[in-house]
Amino acid sequence: MPVYNGARYLREALDSLVRQTHPPLEILVMDDASTDGTPEIARSYGPPVRYYRHPINCGIYDNVNSGIARAQGDLIATYHADDIYEPDIVERQVDCFIRYPALGAVFCQDVFVDAEGREYGRLQLPPDVRGSRPLEGRTVFNAILTYQNIFLVCPTAMVPARIHRALGVYRQDTWRNSADLDMWLRILRGHPILVLEKYLMKYRHFPGQSSRRYHHLRREPGRFFAIMDHYLAGECGAWAAASALRAYEAHRAEDLLMVSVNHYITGAAGTSRTTLGRVRAGQILGSDKIRRARMLMLFLLLHVALALPRNSLLAALFYWRWQSGRTYGGGRGLNGLGRTLRAWWKGDAWQSELH
Repeated sequence: MPVYNGARYLREALDSLVRQTHPPLEILVMDDASTDGTPEIARSYGPPVRYYRHPINCGIYDNVNSGIARAQGDLIATYHADDIYEPDIVERQVDCFIRYPALGAVFCQDVFVDAEGREYGRLQLPPDVRGSRPLEGRTVFNAILTYQNIFLVCPTAMVPARIHRALGVYRQDTWRNSADLDMWLRILRGHPILVLEKYLMKYRHFPGQSSRRYHHLRREPGRFFAIMDHYLAGECGAWAAASALRAYEAHRAEDLLMVSVNHYITGAAGTSRTTLGRVRAGQILGSDKIRRARMLMLFLLLHVALALPRNSLLAALFYWRWQSGRTYGGGRGLNGLGRTLRAWWKGDAWQSELH
């Protein structure tokens, strides 16, 4: 369990692991140089929790690598310190490996909860990967191209220790916070995986978490595409179906439109124009796996907006719509719109809150 300044939720996460129905467990808390109450909470459990602390912050996946190197079990699960696990997640995942010894990894479905633990959604698996069955690399690779990586949920992953040792570490230096997708693809080249069709964990989303920070006003293409391009150029390219590639390019167009919007919001009209120039209408229309009508309208609106002097009201409205109005605390509803418009009315000072 990697953790950095996770005192707010760590006890709830650890309680859910200590109560697991599958003994024996070795629970490693890997503290990435926290400055809050994380050490005291972790140490208060005693066995079976083992606590390690890095003297300096090394990043989530280098922290995970350190935990894998210390783990003594035959199966290694990487769970997160702000999530909540059902008491039978370990037992059910272990059963999958007993039933299918060749598996390279087991995942499960997750329930989406907010900062207070209230449910607001659930992962719906694509039909291609349903059935709680071993899935070969070609099947999973095409599903990732088609739907993006929405179903290999990192904080539900359990992997045999022998596979981790054979494949090597998460490559944080290359792929940073997307190094998990690279790991799953490396596993898939030689081993089937299984997505257990059971809701066995609660995945918490809240302001300030690393994934939110990464996506907020992101002004570079998503690392997902760099990773998938890397594997498409290699041996996995032979797996790709034509329909999956069309969906993939539609997702890329949608991502570039969002990047272009974010450049417009932050006043970089020239970079917004350059980014928009990488998008083709045919990409948007090529697959029904994105919101084609909405993205085509945005595509046309950006072309018009970038042909004119930058409009600060349009930038504020883009921020409200595409960044959920988080700066003003009201979300995308009317309250959030009102806060955004009041901030804009006071002048472009609202932009200082974006950085």
